[in-house]
Amino acid sequence: MKIIKILFKYINQSITRKYLNIFMLVLIIPIIVIYYLIIGYAEQTIKKDIVAQNRSSTDMIVKRLNAEMTDVVLQLQLIAGKDTGTQLDLNRMYTQSKQAITQSSIVHSIYYLDQNKKIRFEAPFVKDPSFIFYDYPNFEQVRWSHNYAVSDNIPNHSGVNVVTISVPVFSANKKFQGVLVAEISKDYLSEVLKSVSLSKGHFSYITDSSGTVIASTAGQQIGQTSSLHALGGFSESMVIEWQKEKSVAAYQAMQDGWDLVYGVPERIAFEPIEKLSFALRISFVTILALCLFFTWLGMKSILYPIIRLTEYARTYNPLHTYIPLKEKKKERPDELGLLTDTIIDMGNSNYEKQKMLEEKERYLYDVLEGIPYGIITINQENVITYVNLQFEKMVHHERYDMVGLHLSDLPIKSENGDFVLLQTLHSGKQGEEIESDIIDANGKKRMIKITTSSFYNEDLQTIGIIAVMQDISQMKLLEARLKQNDKLALIGQITSGLAHEIKNPLAILYGSAEMLLEEAEESECSEEIKELSADIYVVINRMKDIVENFLNFAKVNKKQRENILLKSIIEEIIHLLRVKLNETKIQIIKKYEDDSSIKGAYDQLIQVFLNLILNAIEAMPDGGSITITIKEENDRVLVIIEDTGIGINEQDLEWLFNPFFSTKESGSGLGLTIARDILAEHDAKLEMVSEMGKGTITTCCFYR
Repeated sequence: MKIIKILFKYINQSITRKYLNIFMLVLIIPIIVIYYLIIGYAEQTIKKDIVAQNRSSTDMIVKRLNAEMTDVVLQLQLIAGKDTGTQLDLNRMYTQSKQAITQSSIVHSIYYLDQNKKIRFEAPFVKDPSFIFYDYPNFEQVRWSHNYAVSDNIPNHSGVNVVTISVPVFSANKKFQGVLVAEISKDYLSEVLKSVSLSKGHFSYITDSSGTVIASTAGQQIGQTSSLHALGGFSESMVIEWQKEKSVAAYQAMQDGWDLVYGVPERIAFEPIEKLSFALRISFVTILALCLFFTWLGMKSILYPIIRLTEYARTYNPLHTYIPLKEKKKERPDELGLLTDTIIDMGNSNYEKQKMLEEKERYLYDVLEGIPYGIITINQENVITYVNLQFEKMVHHERYDMVGLHLSDLPIKSENGDFVLLQTLHSGKQGEEIESDIIDANGKKRMIKITTSSFYNEDLQTIGIIAVMQDISQMKLLEARLKQNDKLALIGQITSGLAHEIKNPLAILYGSAEMLLEEAEESECSEEIKELSADIYVVINRMKDIVENFLNFAKVNKKQRENILLKSIIEEIIHLLRVKLNETKIQIIKKYEDDSSIKGAYDQLIQVFLNLILNAIEAMPDGGSITITIKEENDRVLVIIEDTGIGINEQDLEWLFNPFFSTKESGSGLGLTIARDILAEHDAKLEMVSEMGKGTITTCCFYR
């Protein structure tokens, strides 16, 4: 009763709905119900007839084939069981086998296997085959069961897949002598299936105990596998797929493990239904068209004004953009016409207010999106309600991923207590300018200056927080660099004095090393001592040049340039570091693609590459390899030093060329800075690429 009341309430909500629902209930729904009742009844009747035909045909085929299989077993037993002596009469068995094949269409060959599985004859053509052995799959089953056996689809001694019936052969004293096997004709089985088909389109097939099709009305299906063999028993009606078509079929298990499926495609079975359905559809569509025509006449004179007014009223919905009507069409002079005029006047009067509100909203949006500061707002539940474009760029998160997210779930802080917005929301303090930090999507830390303020409703209750953020990372970096420059200036003054103090003792060492080298060359000492003396002299001489270069660091270096073969510089450094390379078990891989030369200061370039190779060695405390490549590309000469060390993280790479910054505990932080400046004097560039755990690639690029 309650459902009926709700239905009538729904129908009476509008004239249009009432009119259309009554039309549906009185005309369309009864027509559709009658149509489906007729079609359903006809379909059930035809389906019952199909099921009965399938069941009858299945029974007939099963009975016929079971009878013929039984006849084959009896014939084989007669052939195998007539001998009274201890020896078998193979001539008799062969002759009777030929007669059995001639009389029976289902058998196309019979052969006898002795107890050693040797074929003694094969009727009807081979009476005495020579040394053909065949491991018949059912041999042991027949031997121990003393009964006949029907095989699955198996390969015979010629490799052809066949189905067989076999019986045991005994002598007069009941001693097992072998197996008599009859191969069943699959073509005959298929012809039996075809002969029982009622009309074109019906199908049937037989499967063995493993589900392999051994006979079918469709020859191409023989040898394929069916999934219905495991059902067992009898099923008078089922829906299966036959040659990519749904079909109605009956299933029945035969004796000896074979199964029979008989059916017809639904397309053929229900073809009369389709014709009947088409005729009924034409009739009902004609009736429906007439009903719709008369309904349209009623709607034009009664419902059209109401529908027009309803459609116009929908444009006044706050979710839509209202479009004013500049000219009103004259309606009929009744209550409906008066209502239409009133709604149109109300809509036109509110149009200007709506337009002004949209313009102000657009203006505010443009201001917030164009301001060069990040802006974010949250509500009282700490849920993000808005972020502007600058904030999106600042944190490198997509806007649609942030809006609607809880602020503490936004991965820009390591801890929730660090969120200034949450502190403002909970404490009520606002307007204070605070410096803080955030972490963007790339894991980069950014320093920001943040100012917060609260939102209020009409009752002056806090409904949210707005935060304005300024990225001051570059400003902080500049401040740090200014402090670093002041520090470097002071250190420069101190180290300049130290260089002056080192210069004099170094001069003494240089003279001593020169004398030591001369003594070593004139005396009869070993070649190793001579090499070590030469190395000491070369290194002290280079130290002397380094000190002089350091004292002239602030001056433009005008040292004489000469043509230098890059390969010779690398080879000299490898020679100097040979002991260290052996100690650290580091292999040098040389890839000198070109004998490239550049103009430069030899000692300065020695200093550069010595520093770079030493850095690579120190990055591999457990050994590894350094690959040094020299090659030319267009107007450039590249020297690439690639190690397999521990690598450098991304943050340290940004500071690597700053003076006094070092990733090593004992490093001075000046090596790469001096190397970069020396290369700059040679109009060259120094670039480094590194990945943690994989190594570092250092590239020196000289321009010709």
